[in-house]
Amino acid sequence: MNSENLNTILAQYIHDFAELSLSQTSGEGSLWQAIDTFGAEWDIEASDFPAMFARAMQGAADQLDTPAVQPVAGLKLLMMRDSEVELVRECFRWLYNDEDDDLKKRRGRAEMFADQITGRFRRCFPRMNKYTMTPAHAVYFLNLWMPEENFFYIPAEAKAWADFMEYPAEFGNGASLDLAAYYAMCEDLVTALADYPDLIAQHKERLRTHLGGINDRLHLLAYDILHAAYQRGYYPKGFSRNATAKERAKAVKEKQTRAELCLQIAEKEQELQELQAAPVALPDLTGCRIVHKMFGAGTVLPGEGQFMVIDFNGTQKKFSYTASLSSGYLTAEDDSVMQQMQDYQNYGKACDALQKELKNLKDELVKL
Repeated sequence: MNSENLNTILAQYIHDFAELSLSQTSGEGSLWQAIDTFGAEWDIEASDFPAMFARAMQGAADQLDTPAVQPVAGLKLLMMRDSEVELVRECFRWLYNDEDDDLKKRRGRAEMFADQITGRFRRCFPRMNKYTMTPAHAVYFLNLWMPEENFFYIPAEAKAWADFMEYPAEFGNGASLDLAAYYAMCEDLVTALADYPDLIAQHKERLRTHLGGINDRLHLLAYDILHAAYQRGYYPKGFSRNATAKERAKAVKEKQTRAELCLQIAEKEQELQELQAAPVALPDLTGCRIVHKMFGAGTVLPGEGQFMVIDFNGTQKKFSYTASLSSGYLTAEDDSVMQQMQDYQNYGKACDALQKELKNLKDELVKL
């Protein structure tokens, strides 16, 4: 998980926390409404199962049902046929069976639940495709029943979080739903939340106020963060709910470019640090014999910073250490002295080149 990106999202979530807790509008506060209503109304043994289901799913319908897909409305419609009521009840009884449970079995039960309901509905209402049930919808029902063991799953919200937090995961939806990968990503967030004790305390107070203080093991908080980030536009434009396909592709490409630039910057900074840890000092040429093309042979006097003073038989001249020797106008009679100067020049050029590369890379990063 990209910790810098996580801190960016959590800063915005914490800022909006009070508003999020009080909101009862569809898409935000309805999460708490859905769980509260389900907990108060659900009874698998209800004599009037369709009526009980309608009451228990009031909040869930706000989040799950859209103009294109309506799983809750589909179940209500299916149970308008008396012959289908017990089938639906038994499907939920089987979905909510936690004996000898593990995540793989839970995933299998969700897929079987979706297949059974969808198959039955298509036989009864073959032309009403918008009532199709998916494993993701079944996972939502699982979360209403046992939030401490599950995580709400909305494909678009999960994908946006994975992309922004740099998880190389495709969670899918239907038969391709990778529940284990999604839950692992959410558990990573739960672990990271340990560094935010004040937020955890606020969340527990919210649960006490809205849900009777249930112990959700921070699962509801983790999902609510994903949900708020997507619905409220905490992400950059390319990851938001209203982004076009072109904007999403651009955002993904920019993220990849940004990651590559950050890696290059880190490598160059490491290289520069290693180079500067073993600097090549400017050699002391005092007393060395130097030959100038015009003035002939001379002796180097004590230097003045980056300049050397040479005495040519009583006439003193001042020269730049590096420029004069590299230009060929000055040569040392001792080859080892020339090598020392060459090493010093090479060191300086290498440092300058790395610093220039770093500046250019950082300028590119700022432009993204």
